[in-house]
Amino acid sequence: MDAAALLSTLRSRDVKLWIENAQLRCSAPVGALDLALREALKGRKDEIIALLRQAEALQSGPVSIVPIKPEGSRAPIFAVSGHAGDVFCLLPLARHLDAAQPVIGVQPPGLDGTEPLHSIEALARYEIEQIRRYRPHGPYRIAGHCAGGTLAFEVAQQLVAAGHEVSLLALIGSPFPAVFGRTSLLWVRLAGYATALAPAEFLRRLRQRLERQRAQALMDPAARRARERVESATVAAVRKYAPRPYPGHIDLFVTGDKWHRSHQWGRFARSLREHHVGDYPVNDLLLGPKVSLLAASLQRRLDQLQN
Repeated sequence: MDAAALLSTLRSRDVKLWIENAQLRCSAPVGALDLALREALKGRKDEIIALLRQAEALQSGPVSIVPIKPEGSRAPIFAVSGHAGDVFCLLPLARHLDAAQPVIGVQPPGLDGTEPLHSIEALARYEIEQIRRYRPHGPYRIAGHCAGGTLAFEVAQQLVAAGHEVSLLALIGSPFPAVFGRTSLLWVRLAGYATALAPAEFLRRLRQRLERQRAQALMDPAARRARERVESATVAAVRKYAPRPYPGHIDLFVTGDKWHRSHQWGRFARSLREHHVGDYPVNDLLLGPKVSLLAASLQRRLDQLQN
C-alpha cells in the first residue's frame, strides 16, 4: 500500500494525522489502528509527512501554484508556464507518468487581470518565489514546454546561482529564444502555410483551429483578454532574452518541429542530453495521441535520477 492509499484508508477509519514540531502526530478511535496499519504507518512515516506538507502548502500557498498531480512520494516536477500562462496542457503528460511522480504547475501573474511581467528574468524570480514557498529546499526538478523552456532555463539559472541544486532541467519541444524574433516567426508561418497545402495536413490544422475556437468561445471574455495580454508580454520577453551559459545539464526532449532550432541550447549548457520522441509536433506529444511517447521518454530520465 503506497502512502496515498494508506492516508485514504486512515481517513475512512477517522484517523487524524498532523505535523507538530516536525513530528507526525496521530489520533485514532479505539480499535481503528490494527497491527498491519500501525506497521504501514511506521514504514511510510516520511512519505506521509511529505504528503501532509504538500497539502498544507496547497491550502495556504499562492494561486500561482497549480496542483496538476500533487500525489506521490517522489520529488515533484515544477512545470513553469508557457507563453499563454497555461499549465493545464501538461495534465495528460502528468497522468501518464509514474503514480509516485508529482507534477506541480507554476502560473505567471497577469491571468487574474493584473499587469503581466515583461522580462524573463522577472518572471523567473516570481516563479522561483512560488516554488520555494511550496518546497523550500531542493534538489529541484524544473520543466518547461514551448516558450516556457526559456523561462525554465532562467529559473534553473537563478536557482543554481542562489546555491540550490537543480537535478533536472527538462526542455520539452522548446524553441531557442532567437526563433521568437519577428523575422524568424514570419518564416515559420510561411513554411507552415506551405506544409498545410497537403490535404491531410490542412484538415488536421483545420480541426485544431476549430477546437481552439470552441475552447475560446467557452472562456470568460475577461479571462480571455487577460490570457492574451500574458501571451503577448511573454513572447516579447522571450524575444529580448539573451541566454547566459548554464553550469548544469539540460535534458532536451526533441520534437518534430524542426523550426525550433532546439539544438542551439547545447551552446549554453555544460552538457546536453537529447531525447528524441518521434517526428511529431509538440502539441501532438502534449495533448494528442502521442503523449504516451513523451511520457515514456521523460519517465526513463526520472527513473535514472532515482537510481
